[in-house]
Amino acid sequence: MKPSSADEVRKMYEETAHSYAEMMDSEIDLPVYADILGRLNERLEPIDGALIDTACGSGHMLAMYHDRYDRDRRLLGVDLSPRMVAIAAEKLGSRGRVAVGDMRRLTEVEDNEAAAVLNFFALHHLDPEGACVALREWYRVLRPAGRLVVATWDGDGAIDYGDESDIVALRYSRQDLNAWVESAGFDVTRCCVEPVAEIPMNAIYLEAVKR
Repeated sequence: MKPSSADEVRKMYEETAHSYAEMMDSEIDLPVYADILGRLNERLEPIDGALIDTACGSGHMLAMYHDRYDRDRRLLGVDLSPRMVAIAAEKLGSRGRVAVGDMRRLTEVEDNEAAAVLNFFALHHLDPEGACVALREWYRVLRPAGRLVVATWDGDGAIDYGDESDIVALRYSRQDLNAWVESAGFDVTRCCVEPVAEIPMNAIYLEAVKR
């Protein structure tokens, strides 16, 4: 089974950008985000470089990191959807830069430029080959000992969106995700599967370091 194309995914997020941003206004306060970003900040203290959110959506993650943890680190958000990018740019203001782009090809980022890469709930839009391409790209832009944080949906087969969307997106197992991350050149430091409130799927939260 193939996931929907990038053009189809972009169209979906263009149509739902404002409702997504409104949803994130409350969801960003969930403890899981503070837990992950707080731990990331501790790991990043000795590492220079940008924090890059490779599927930044409405920009909530980057804004939270800046406001709670580090007001000096350079921030970059990338997203397929121009409307999402506009919302994120407005939210971040002078705190960071946002650009339209594909998480598999970070064309504006040099080798070894980033201290950390985030990717939250976007890998399900890629097939296994595409996911591995993205992981290798994130490895390229990270500095030695740079940090990777990924969240995705656990399981096997397609995600059931019900009547909300006809987009095809895929779930992957923790074992597959670990194998792909390690094959791309990372050491996994933490990986857990947790339920998500009001959603009939579990989420994988993975943290890794570039070898």
